[in-house]
Amino acid sequence: MTTVPADTTIRHVLERACPGLRVDSVHRLDAGHTSKQWVAATDEGRLLVKIPQRDRDPAHFHRLVATTRLAAAHDIPVVRYRTLIPHDPDADGPVLVQEFHEGDAAGDVWESLDEDRRKILCRDLGELVGRVHGIRGSHFGDPQGDGPATLPESVDAELTALLGRTDVLDDTVRTTVMAAVARLDPAASTPALVHGDLWLPNFLVSNGRVTCVLDFEHATYADRFRDFGKLDEHIFDGFPAGRGVFLDAYTDACPVPDDWEQRTDLAHVLHAATMHVYFQRWSPQWAPQYAQQVKEWLARNA
Repeated sequence: MTTVPADTTIRHVLERACPGLRVDSVHRLDAGHTSKQWVAATDEGRLLVKIPQRDRDPAHFHRLVATTRLAAAHDIPVVRYRTLIPHDPDADGPVLVQEFHEGDAAGDVWESLDEDRRKILCRDLGELVGRVHGIRGSHFGDPQGDGPATLPESVDAELTALLGRTDVLDDTVRTTVMAAVARLDPAASTPALVHGDLWLPNFLVSNGRVTCVLDFEHATYADRFRDFGKLDEHIFDGFPAGRGVFLDAYTDACPVPDDWEQRTDLAHVLHAATMHVYFQRWSPQWAPQYAQQVKEWLARNA
């Protein structure tokens, strides 16, 4: 949608989504990279209303709700979704209603923290991410459906989708990446729940501790080290002192295989290829830097 609905419009959207709910007030939040968001005070507590702005396919959000509930079933601290409306006429698209979770986005407080307090957050992140990765699947891909049975099949399918959406990366990427996959220990190539978007804005912090993991909309069953691509880029490249603390807590929660460093290296190139394709569509000025990262990885692995 090109215009932002008024608060009164969102009140009507929420009342339709949750019949019988008394809405006392609504105000818009200056938050969210891919959605417009409002907080509503109601007789059942504060609720967050989200109207997606980019991917508006209802199936995408059914998967978000399902994977978040899967994480909740394994005691991961997540938000609770009240309802998903596939299409609301006033929103001109899907509407998500969830319980409002108190706390600050870690990205909003990170710069104000000293090194010791940042390390505390990194330790919390390691423990939580390890617990998420301890959730295992029977196949790779969408947790709600069927998918490839093996990691090579999964990565090959992903590369097919990525390379079909860009003219900058060629089939050399597939050949070199698949050779790297073939060198991994097959016994350790088991599907795990990966979040798919682990960076500081997707963690809530209260009293200096991580209290909630947000936005499982990209979650899937994959090699668990896939999440390390974004973690390294957005957290540990800028704060290397936190990586060891994170890894210690992560390993305690989810022991790593002998070839974990090779898997992390593979995660970096797949993350770069994914981001290149993503930014080609949404912010083309950022796409070339990720294509360059892929080319540098290819040169190191030739």
